[in-house]
Amino acid sequence: MDERPLAQVHASVHEPLLGTRVSIRLRATNPATAAVAERQIVAEIERLEAVLSAYRPDSGWSRWRSGKVEHPGSEVTALLTLAARWHVQSGGAFHPSAGLLRERWLRAVAEQIEPSRAEMADLATTLSTLPYVVDDGVVERRGDCSRLDLHAIAKGWIIDRAVSLVVGMPEIGEVLVNAGGDLLHRGPHAITVGIEDPRRPFDNVPPLTSVSLRDAGLASSSGARRPMIVAGTRHNHVLDPRTGWPVEHVLAATAIAPDAATADVLATIVGVLPINEGLRFVETRPDVACHLLASDATQHTSTHWPH
Repeated sequence: MDERPLAQVHASVHEPLLGTRVSIRLRATNPATAAVAERQIVAEIERLEAVLSAYRPDSGWSRWRSGKVEHPGSEVTALLTLAARWHVQSGGAFHPSAGLLRERWLRAVAEQIEPSRAEMADLATTLSTLPYVVDDGVVERRGDCSRLDLHAIAKGWIIDRAVSLVVGMPEIGEVLVNAGGDLLHRGPHAITVGIEDPRRPFDNVPPLTSVSLRDAGLASSSGARRPMIVAGTRHNHVLDPRTGWPVEHVLAATAIAPDAATADVLATIVGVLPINEGLRFVETRPDVACHLLASDATQHTSTHWPH
């Protein structure tokens, strides 16, 4: 990527895209080059969204998940492989089958009757193993895959793929794509990113904290938005796949990693694990960092979090 000072900034917003608001900022030598790069990014996001969408019955993901096709395409295989790897490494804190648990909680919201912890623990036990395996790049179905959910990793992965198409363009000096708070920056100069305070998730409110980010991905997991309210009790929509119960000890988790997909999944993992365990999990990886806001309002950061 060109590291010369490039004064012209091209900014655009696309909505809805990936089910959210996607903003793109490009620093380039001329507007025409920036416009070409923008179109490539948007086109790739739209293409991959069409392949991986769980809401489109004709998508490659939906067709494989429902059993209509035996072998997924290359994009679906890549994501299933990545999800299986993180499921093992996280000890189940990341689980692509957690959609089954979410379905039970959505029913609780509709009926306004809270499930018992024992019921949710029993349901979580049924998810002890993944319903598929990946062997030498080949996905083999081992059970019911209809409730698999890759949202916790797919958005970041799509952003990575889309941005990679324009990073090598000689007249592009910086790329920033922000998809609803999950973002990827590519460029030689650092930017400042504000982390939303989940206790005050409103526009024009000062951030909880700010962080310097350069040539990396950042993602946050928070229960601030889309809470589940059952019989007057407000529950975090983030679930612990090992217990089936909403996370209570962490209000927000933010992760920084070399790419958006890794940041995406790490934010989910450290937001589920006990705080000390989540910090230890991150410390074993020198190229990542995390920030946690605990339910008691204390803030915790890993060693490599940029202050």
